[in-house]
Amino acid sequence: MTEKLDSETEKVLISTKKARRRLIFNQVVLIFAIGCIFGTYYEEIITLWKNFWASGGELIWQSRRGLVYGPFSPVYGIGAVGIYLLFYRKKMNWQACFFGGALLGGVFEYILSVLQEWLFGTRSWNYSDRFMDIDGRTTVPYMLFWGLLVLFATKWLFPILEKGYRKLEGQGLNIFCAILATFLAFDIAMSLGATLRQAQRRAGDPADNAIEIFFDEHFSDERLKKTYDNAVYVKE
Repeated sequence: MTEKLDSETEKVLISTKKARRRLIFNQVVLIFAIGCIFGTYYEEIITLWKNFWASGGELIWQSRRGLVYGPFSPVYGIGAVGIYLLFYRKKMNWQACFFGGALLGGVFEYILSVLQEWLFGTRSWNYSDRFMDIDGRTTVPYMLFWGLLVLFATKWLFPILEKGYRKLEGQGLNIFCAILATFLAFDIAMSLGATLRQAQRRAGDPADNAIEIFFDEHFSDERLKKTYDNAVYVKE
């Protein structure tokens, strides 16, 4: 009898662990996607507003996408997931959210800028002319903005999203998140391949295999310019 109870208890624990892992996976996928989409349209609307004033009233829409398919900016998606895992799930107090978010946000932005320049030879932002910039890769005011964003997300936004998620829980949502995760992984892989191949073209390396030929044919410099409109090539 005791062995049977132990076996049943073990099954319940395994089932609980699986459900918990599925919950975290689904929420991470959804938060990443929401963060990507929010970041894309946030930057595009801000850019539209700036262009409107700079041009004297002309509406100029510029792409701020980070992936070749869909309105996704993974910088914001990664940031959103980081906020969720590091601050929201750990139930940090507001001081830790604000100051920790400001510090980590600045470090995150700085590192991503360095990695982009190193891997692809481009920069998507340069704050050298901004107040209290740090190597042109981030600024103290932007770091404070990150802190406010973490505070807003952990204390207001994520609780609302979690309530909505609880109402939608089920097999259908599990399938949707699995499909979405697969698509985003494919999108990221294609985007990395296209931008790495573009860096090779700039270095004068000809396509010498089927994969490189594919990227040259389907992701020309003209197409990538439309997608990554704010990426500036950094000459060595």
